[in-house]
Amino acid sequence: MLAAARLVLKPLVRVLLRGGVPFKEFAELAKHAYVEVATADYGVRGRPTNVSRTAILTGLNRREVARIRAAPPPDMLEPSYMSAGSRLLSGWHLDADYLDNDGNPRRLPLEGERVSFQALAARYAPDLPHIALYKALAAARAVDVSEDGLLCALKRSYIPGAYDPQQIPLWGSILHDMGATLAHNMTRAAGVPARFERRAIHQRVRREALHEFRALLVVEGQAFLEKIDAWLMRHAVHAEDDVAAAADLTIEDAAAHRCEPSLRLGVGVYMIQDEVSGSSRT
Repeated sequence: MLAAARLVLKPLVRVLLRGGVPFKEFAELAKHAYVEVATADYGVRGRPTNVSRTAILTGLNRREVARIRAAPPPDMLEPSYMSAGSRLLSGWHLDADYLDNDGNPRRLPLEGERVSFQALAARYAPDLPHIALYKALAAARAVDVSEDGLLCALKRSYIPGAYDPQQIPLWGSILHDMGATLAHNMTRAAGVPARFERRAIHQRVRREALHEFRALLVVEGQAFLEKIDAWLMRHAVHAEDDVAAAADLTIEDAAAHRCEPSLRLGVGVYMIQDEVSGSSRT
């Protein structure tokens, strides 16, 4: 278990060190995570775990557990994080208001109250100025200006070229999703279905094939994700649908409709690459 955890920690520490996070801060964060999970997941009959049982599970003393449980938790990010640029581009490719008759993203004027880049930004990234978003997407070559002065979408997702602050929450979000799926499959009760998790790996591939593999993954992986993205959009719950449905319901039924549970659902695709020493054998 510890040997496997070390594999998980190495890429994590690599990013933390580059971000200037020392071990002491990480250790405190790990304590909070241990106490949080032990408290939430190991209670009896659905109740939170008490201080004594949490101390036994985590190996921390009762005073330390009580201190951590009483303290405000370290800043947390929502696991569903998606960068503002990617939210906007995804909406541009999927939102019917911004598609042409062939189902492709419409060319948009930069500004305007209706069907413009400014309106698109207000819908999908309302907390950021549309000019700043345009500049960021243009710098990443995700958006271009056509000959008639209208903006056209060149990419479906925003991937900045440099290591910048927006990559940090995205990194945490992706690692969270991968870890949550693996943890579910390892700890699920009998009869609970496993979550899909597969890899395609060969231990010794010719180095000169790397460029071809990257190109293949970009094309096939992106096509797969776009197909999944469209399926998710067809099955999504929209605020407009709730309002329209509630118009024909009684007050009691409308309240029940609004409380109908929904899921955060999706799939991730990622590339695997490691160096293999000349003495290694499959």
